[in-house]
Amino acid sequence: MFDPQSTAFAENPYRFYADLRRQNRPYYFEDADAFLLSRYADVDKAARNPRMVRSLDAFMDPDYIKEQQRARNWHDMPNHERFVQFSLLEQDGDTHFRLRVIVLRALSRRFVEQQRGMIQNYVDQLLDELLPQREFDFVADLASHVPGHIIGHLLGVPDEDCPQLRTWSEDIVQFFDVGRTAEHKLLAETATTEFYQYLSGLIAARRTEPEDDLISSLVAAQDAGEMNESELISTCMLILAAGHGSTIDVLGSGMHALIAHPDQMDLLRDEPGHINKAVQEMFRFESPLPFFHRYASEELVFNGQTYPRGTKFGLLYGSANRDPDQFPDADTFDINRDPNRHIAFGRGAHLCLGNHLSRLDMEVIFMRLLQRTRLIELPDPEPIYKASLSARGPESLRVAITPSIVIN
Repeated sequence: MFDPQSTAFAENPYRFYADLRRQNRPYYFEDADAFLLSRYADVDKAARNPRMVRSLDAFMDPDYIKEQQRARNWHDMPNHERFVQFSLLEQDGDTHFRLRVIVLRALSRRFVEQQRGMIQNYVDQLLDELLPQREFDFVADLASHVPGHIIGHLLGVPDEDCPQLRTWSEDIVQFFDVGRTAEHKLLAETATTEFYQYLSGLIAARRTEPEDDLISSLVAAQDAGEMNESELISTCMLILAAGHGSTIDVLGSGMHALIAHPDQMDLLRDEPGHINKAVQEMFRFESPLPFFHRYASEELVFNGQTYPRGTKFGLLYGSANRDPDQFPDADTFDINRDPNRHIAFGRGAHLCLGNHLSRLDMEVIFMRLLQRTRLIELPDPEPIYKASLSARGPESLRVAITPSIVIN
């Protein structure tokens, strides 16, 4: 039985993914009302297909969409519907392209690379406090502090407010998983409302006194008529939430992979030039966002099977990235893997906009940690991973470290 909320799935989803890949046709997962695509070739093809879209809006009538909202318990959430269900991530066609261009312009690769020094300084400050302890929770004490702080800094959020961003982001994102309850719904709507109120104040301040940050750039785009107020708020939320939890998750699973493969950790410590490939392998080996959906915008034939318009598909990036037909020794963690055309960042029109920033965060964290330590081990039993279809990462990860320099 395919149960992504089970302990067995959390411990090792890859044996369940392997079973799905061996089936002759996509598995229908009733809980998500979706046909699951598990093979690399199928996931890649679906992600690139312009007839496979994220939103029902472009091809279904409003009454049907409202019916689907009620069926999925996505209704009666005014701010969640306005800012989360409608977002760059959930749009297609001209609206998606217009908003994507604005974000790409503001979050260019050059702009991201210019933040390397700032990120390294912040990571070193955290390590200055953690390394003398000799044992700490890598997820809670290090990984969880970096992405939100860095993204918040780039947007223009004061440092003291960044921890709250993580809470809001996690409360919003948790509602995307299956098994959502009334409590989950209230949590998501409350977080969205508070987030909206906070961003409104920040945007008003930047409109009066612009600064060199992303919010000021997006405000300028709105003032130029390129986006409306709801799109501005929604885009700020998306930038903060989309790369936040997923980067924390892949940092945790990446650290766990290095500890579980000490030869790979030693190689990376001795030859830091491998860092780019190592980070890419971390994304492949434990994809932090293993599930994304698409809808068939018209009747289509997929691998010889006909599906009607409106059919929902689940793209299992986590399974595709362990497909042995694409990756030799797919279950082996190899920081020298080349080529490594993983699909953790998606494909096609919805390729992840924040992938450069996420990879930069990881490069800096792992390089500084390995440079400042001689040994990193697990003092406790194996960590517990999240029981989830849409997120993959350890709940916590206690590490015991030996600093490379004796600390008094």
